[in-house]
Amino acid sequence: MDDLLPESRLAVVRSQVAIDPDSELDGSKSTTSTNDTANTDTEPFPEYDESECEMLASSLVAEKPLEEEWIYALGKAAQQKIRMLHVDPNIVPYSKSDPSQLSQVVLGKLQDLLSEPQLRPEIREHFIAIINATIKLNLVIFHQSPEFPGPRAIKDARRPLDAIFKHVQFMEGMLKEQLHTAEKVSYVLGDVSMEAMLPYERLRNMASVVAKNMEKPRYLEQRLLALYMDMYEEWVRAPFLRLRKPQLLDEQFPNFPRTKISRHVLIVWEAIQRCIETYGALTRVTHEIKRQYFAPTMGYLCDSPVIWEKCWQRYQKFEKDQHRSGEQDFSKCVTN
Repeated sequence: MDDLLPESRLAVVRSQVAIDPDSELDGSKSTTSTNDTANTDTEPFPEYDESECEMLASSLVAEKPLEEEWIYALGKAAQQKIRMLHVDPNIVPYSKSDPSQLSQVVLGKLQDLLSEPQLRPEIREHFIAIINATIKLNLVIFHQSPEFPGPRAIKDARRPLDAIFKHVQFMEGMLKEQLHTAEKVSYVLGDVSMEAMLPYERLRNMASVVAKNMEKPRYLEQRLLALYMDMYEEWVRAPFLRLRKPQLLDEQFPNFPRTKISRHVLIVWEAIQRCIETYGALTRVTHEIKRQYFAPTMGYLCDSPVIWEKCWQRYQKFEKDQHRSGEQDFSKCVTN
């Protein structure tokens, strides 16, 4: 056989491993012939058809843009449904048009963002309430009477201002608590990372600490908060200061009700700004936790297959111990 050409040797080997479909199970009638090597149906492993695989790959590549278009279309349909059911009917603009076109553009962007399916329903409800209070405040201050701001406007502006401040203060407290928790988690992860244990166990312990205590920052909510700040700027703060500054110069005596509402307008603005700053700090702490603790451990696990083997051996030992203890308990029950 060594004197044969490579093609001939391959034919002989194929004839030796070929299976005769007419042969019996006992092998008494199993006969093979070199002439059957041309029949590929008798081979135990069919040949690799490269052309079919290339056609399948090309068809998958051709279908990917269509799949992405379907995903985009379904997402837009879901967004439109949420907007028609939960956003537009619950955001009630006043009849008079705002003089600033940018104000309407910002409101439209907010409505689009509130329609995102990924947004949590409770966050959507909070922002719808805040937006309605902002629209009401704009109507009361700038469109209710020709005098700015008149006694009635000052009285009526208290309720929407208090509503805005209440919701913003709630978000500020929630974000501060999350930031404080993230800082404590970062401190605990520093201790966990120094413990002597296998990298897999360290990763598991760190992930358990994060999952039990931290909430992942959501970029969509951060974007929504920043966009609402633009709305408050365009609908309330900027026009209020633009009208209030010359009024302060003309007033011979301080008007304490107007001064009070001016202070409240600025207090709400500062609270919104603090929320955005706290959200940014929370995002930075989260990224720092990922960079400082999780990324090195994950990289070490990927580069060290021996670690996975050790973990698998310890897991098998644990399973054997559990099985052995179960057999001992069963034998005790039988003897009793």
